[in-house]
Amino acid sequence: MSAKSIPRAAWDFRRGVATARVLTQLGYDHGVSVDDMLRHTGITRAVLDDPKGEIDAHQEIQLIRNLQQALPHIPTLGLQAGTRYHVTTYGLWGYAVLSSPTLGAAIGMASRMLNQTFSLTTNEVEQAAELVTVTYHSDHLPPDVRGFIVDRDRASVITLQREILGQPLPYQAILMRRPEPTPDVAEAYTSLFGICPQFGQSHDRSLFAAGLMQQPLPQADSHTAQLCEQMCKKLVDRRSQRTGVAAQVRDRLLRTPGHIPDMEEVAAEMQMTSRTLRRHLTAEGASFRALLEEVRSTLAEELMGSASLTHGEIAERLGYADVTTFIEAFRRWKGVPPSEFRKQQGLPGQNLRRRFIPR
Repeated sequence: MSAKSIPRAAWDFRRGVATARVLTQLGYDHGVSVDDMLRHTGITRAVLDDPKGEIDAHQEIQLIRNLQQALPHIPTLGLQAGTRYHVTTYGLWGYAVLSSPTLGAAIGMASRMLNQTFSLTTNEVEQAAELVTVTYHSDHLPPDVRGFIVDRDRASVITLQREILGQPLPYQAILMRRPEPTPDVAEAYTSLFGICPQFGQSHDRSLFAAGLMQQPLPQADSHTAQLCEQMCKKLVDRRSQRTGVAAQVRDRLLRTPGHIPDMEEVAAEMQMTSRTLRRHLTAEGASFRALLEEVRSTLAEELMGSASLTHGEIAERLGYADVTTFIEAFRRWKGVPPSEFRKQQGLPGQNLRRRFIPR
């Protein structure tokens, strides 16, 4: 895939304002005022504070320019920015990645859903024999911010990988187009990637063993999993308030992305029998099945819109044995099948979504 063939829509999409908050906070932490960070971007403080706010790619590029101009003496600024993009920065898209069954599934979904991230580079994932190669294309970007953006996007991928795996990904080689930097800067790259990069190369690439694609995901470390749980709880809380045992059960159902426990498992964790749990829920006017449906219905609707997953991927993340069972459940919740719901809500059909990154 040549840089000339990259469609504009593959990188110039509107994005959540969370990326602007990350960059502005980085500047602020280095002593740059918020007003200086936002100068000429068209981003107001009100937009910056709006959880549902959006900006376009060129506004973010201007924000990056402001950051670089204010802090020209920090050569690792892009790396610092990238390490601030956590799983939870991406909202429900981060939950979808975190709850993928394997590293390969997570990479495949992340690749397909580039426009749910904050990436300005476009990434090409290829597997040949025993190696997977990820190439970061950046020639479509303005030269004055290109180096920062490549560093930022690669560092954010590393951060995401470490959080969903719970450990660094063992790379076999890291290729960088930039000339070899000073030893201290080169050490910063080595510390980030876990391997000394090869500088002055023709492409920005990362290579790792193909066998890692089958590696099961451990749902990240406890801190990241907890943040994702809190994010999902806030989402469900907006739809329905719960108290008592019902609230405890619902919160437990949200705790482990990709694995929703059954009633016996929840009861055991609460140190009671399933019969006792059922009795408590009945006394509160609730049932385990209703709570499970509530959680699944809310997350399914949000994943369909915020993470743009296929019906099969949603079914997998919500603990269904197959997509048919999920579709039947969705029809029961909404009165229409998922495909019809997408049309009603103006969401793209699952077969019509652009594949931004070839696999």
